Amino acid sequence: MSEPTGTFLGESTPVRHEWLRTVLQLLPVGVIIVDTAGRLLAANAAASALWGTRALEEMGLERYGLFEAYWPSNGRRLRGEEWATARTLRTRKTISNEEVDIVASGGARRTILNSSAPLYTEAGDMLGAVNVNVDITERKATERAEFFVSEASRLLAESLDWETTLRAVARLATLEWADYCMVDVLDTDGALHRLAATAKDPRKQALLDQLMPFPPESGTDTPLARVFAQGRPVLVSDISGEFLDLLARSPEHRRVMEELEPRSTMLLPLAVGERRFGLINLVSASPARRYTRRDLAYATEFARRAALAVESARLYREARSALRERDATAALLEAFFAASPVGMGFVNTSLRYMRVNSVVAENNGIPLEKHLGRTPRELMGEAGAPIEDLLGRVLATEVAVMDDPVEYVAGPEPRTFLATYFPVRSGMELLGVGGIVREVTEQRRMEKHLRFLTDATTRLATSLDWRTTVRNVAELVVAQLADYCLVDMLAEDGEHLERVERQAREEVLQDQLERSMAFAPPPGANTTLRRVLETGRSELVAEVDDSAMQGFALNDEHRDILEKLKPRSVMIVPLMARGRTLGLISAASCSPTRRFSTRDLASLEDLAWRAALAVDNARLYRQAEQAVAARDEFVAVATHELRTPLSALHLQLASLQRTLEKQPSEEAERLGQGLAGALRQADRLTRLVAHLFDVARLGTGQMALELGAVELSSLVHGLVARMEEALATAGCVAVVHADAPVVAMADRPRVEQVLMNLLTNAMKYAPGLPVELHVERDGDRALIVVRDWGPGIPPEAREHIFERFARATGKHARASMGLGLYISRQLARAHGGDLSVEPPTDGGPGSRFVLHLPRWKKPS
Repeated sequence: MSEPTGTFLGESTPVRHEWLRTVLQLLPVGVIIVDTAGRLLAANAAASALWGTRALEEMGLERYGLFEAYWPSNGRRLRGEEWATARTLRTRKTISNEEVDIVASGGARRTILNSSAPLYTEAGDMLGAVNVNVDITERKATERAEFFVSEASRLLAESLDWETTLRAVARLATLEWADYCMVDVLDTDGALHRLAATAKDPRKQALLDQLMPFPPESGTDTPLARVFAQGRPVLVSDISGEFLDLLARSPEHRRVMEELEPRSTMLLPLAVGERRFGLINLVSASPARRYTRRDLAYATEFARRAALAVESARLYREARSALRERDATAALLEAFFAASPVGMGFVNTSLRYMRVNSVVAENNGIPLEKHLGRTPRELMGEAGAPIEDLLGRVLATEVAVMDDPVEYVAGPEPRTFLATYFPVRSGMELLGVGGIVREVTEQRRMEKHLRFLTDATTRLATSLDWRTTVRNVAELVVAQLADYCLVDMLAEDGEHLERVERQAREEVLQDQLERSMAFAPPPGANTTLRRVLETGRSELVAEVDDSAMQGFALNDEHRDILEKLKPRSVMIVPLMARGRTLGLISAASCSPTRRFSTRDLASLEDLAWRAALAVDNARLYRQAEQAVAARDEFVAVATHELRTPLSALHLQLASLQRTLEKQPSEEAERLGQGLAGALRQADRLTRLVAHLFDVARLGTGQMALELGAVELSSLVHGLVARMEEALATAGCVAVVHADAPVVAMADRPRVEQVLMNLLTNAMKYAPGLPVELHVERDGDRALIVVRDWGPGIPPEAREHIFERFARATGKHARASMGLGLYISRQLARAHGGDLSVEPPTDGGPGSRFVLHLPRWKKPS
């Protein structure tokens, strides 16, 4: 094999067969073959992963004790001669499936089934032994947790004496799940006291008993007190000395905890809602076992059930006290029965109804007075047999049944109830069984409907492609409501239907649906689908008969396909959005027992409404995209065409100005002033057209940059020199901090364009105030910072000013089209950089515009 994944000393061992090597590599369990001295002959990949290749290669009988393993029953570490392989080599006996907790390669804690068998040559001489390790860590952890939770639940349900039950649960915890279990409960004085402390090893019990006087102190900042106060479970996978220091209440307490050698713990609060009852502390002392998050999940469920048992016991004690005073409270109980919104009843030890309220009578459909003195079987016939059997079991076992689901199928639709039955005692006397029944039919339906709509909304929001949306709708209908679904959409002419989607649960139905794709009803066809399309009203065919089938079929061939689909119940719902019908959804059930109801139709209508909006939004989005593309193309063409006449106009005005300057006169001076104003407006119009042209190219993705090495310090100095006259006119002084050269990978004219926009804004919004420019390096970025001393920009407007056509408020609002900063940021990002604005670092007035550009790197 070209890439062996296990450990094989092939040329020095009799095990040379390639087929054996291949089989061993494929086995999912660890296999180790040793000679009579316990030295490694061969090991497969699973064994190497479990123990580590180096550890296996150095193994021998004298070194078996170095492998760290423990007996699960008592936590004692295995001696070298106790390993199954060592015993097989010594006794020549086969040893099967010994459970061992080990510390595997990398310190991982695992549980394995360890088996060993002797290996002989053809002559009958002992060659060595074969050792097989089956990793059952996950299975064992699950078995332990589920056994504990199951048995604990059984104990909690067997008795309403919660103190005795919790002590029994503590003993149960130490059978499989924990080495120590301590239970602390809240006393009437508001303090915690230790109810139970149980050790798995009887030899440790005396030591553990010394911790009984040390329950956690509520209200302190210790880990146990915090768990009790917060009501949240805590997992401590590895207990450290520092953790013991936090728990210790005295040096003696610290010494006893250290002698118990705890390795891992789970701290579980006993709480129901805001009520706190106590704490359960499960501790592992085995070096090969650490509690995990899955253990914590099971333990939390157990603690929840224990807390409910304590709460149930409290309620039971209160109920028992109330029964002792039944003569004084009979009127109150009767009123409670009568006013209760849930069904309540009581049967005696002969299982005859002694008291029921009107809700029970209404649920059963039998007058209240007919219930009294009769058993469920006598009252309801065989339909009452399951109820009577359950009441009898509760009476015999005195174990309460909580929220037992009951399906009541009498009537047009099935109804769902949750029934709770509990034994009723007065002191030592068992009086009978009480029951509470509440209907959850509508709640279950609503939950299912809401889940359906939530899933539908999520699926429909995933795409702006209407065909994907239609496919998602069909898949949802088949997953939640129907056996198959068809979707027909109106074509562009608004008359013809196009069958665009079909989905079925089974391949046979899917094949028939493929054949039906050509049979979308044309305009004028007298079919149910065209009627729904034209009226915009949904139709429910609860039971498909011959006449209904005739209304679906277009011709004999179509009828043949429909009969093979075997629809039993059909719903047809229009897809309508914004007052316009877009298409149809058809859903069918083929089950002999499944019939659509008005509730199913309402669910499909809800889905169709959401689907129609999604489809219409997708179409509007596509139209908007097309409109934006057309607009950008128009702006690009218009601005391109405007540049030529503007250039000619600018040249003509400049020529006229130069001619007037050569003819000094009062009239020429007046005309020269007018021409200067016209030139300024022409310059402004040229800049606006250039901005629009840049916006159009950015929108159509046609902006191209000519990148090269650009030294930014000289660029900034040169730009400030060229704009000196404009800066002086605005009363601004430009201060440049750019002494060291900084080279960026950039398009020089575009960088100048960005800086000119920033300086122009500074002159416009902060006239008469200085402007600072900094050129800096920041890692692989080059920075140019433009700081003005103007009024500044509010935090909420710092991103808005970079949007297209975003303009300032106030006196400068009409002087700008809101394109300069938008174009500047887009140019910066086209370079692979960015442009942002922030408040000055010194806390003064004004704003800092920061241009980020990638630095130029010298080619290697």
